[in-house]
Amino acid sequence: MFSLRKQPSHPQTMLFEEPEFQALLLLHGRDRRKIGTEIELRDLPKVREMLENKIKIEKETIASAQIELRELETKANSLETLIASIETKISQQKTKQLKVKRQEEYQALENEIKGLQEEMCSNEDEQLETLMKVDDARATLVIAEGKHTDRVHSLERQLEELNERGKLLQEEIVVLENEIKASSEEMEPTFLRQYEHVKKVVRRPPYVVPVDDQKCSGCNLRVSNDIVSSILVEEKLTICDQCGRVVYIER
Repeated sequence: MFSLRKQPSHPQTMLFEEPEFQALLLLHGRDRRKIGTEIELRDLPKVREMLENKIKIEKETIASAQIELRELETKANSLETLIASIETKISQQKTKQLKVKRQEEYQALENEIKGLQEEMCSNEDEQLETLMKVDDARATLVIAEGKHTDRVHSLERQLEELNERGKLLQEEIVVLENEIKASSEEMEPTFLRQYEHVKKVVRRPPYVVPVDDQKCSGCNLRVSNDIVSSILVEEKLTICDQCGRVVYIER
């Protein structure tokens, strides 16, 4: 068992209450805050990317509605031009009918006029259907520009807040680094070496944890009687025999 003997200042004082151990807890608390802050700062690009993707989707939804409306309006205009062109042709063919004298020529023009009229009716039906779609697309765009634009503004505000959060986290890390340095300089050297060793052995915080009901609150496994004895009787800076964390008992 890797541990350090530490004699209490008097028999009634627990190691947990000793200034040296309280300094260790203070350092540990600052370390945990720094690690948590660094993790949050590290994850900010992922959150930023997620927000940017959502903004992109919302804008693409608006753009898609705009494109659909423009395409329908273009189609409606094209049909209007085509119908006008067919009307002109029908008028021209009817004028020709007035000038022909042979029955065969007259009938040929009549058949051509009939075909043009059928074509015009078909285009008029398509134009009417397209104009109805234009009205629907315009209504959809109004809704999209309202709802999705509001979402874009909300997401952009979140993005701004995220950028501000990043700046605050960077500033907080600098403050914590200075506090950790100050705590380390004030720590009892042997305690500090023991703590730094634990940080290398244990993958992630917490590194200093209480024992509750003879279970280490770091790994949730039962510690041996020797560990409990080391804490209570010998009052040592003691290491969990299951996970390697510094353990203590509060009273």
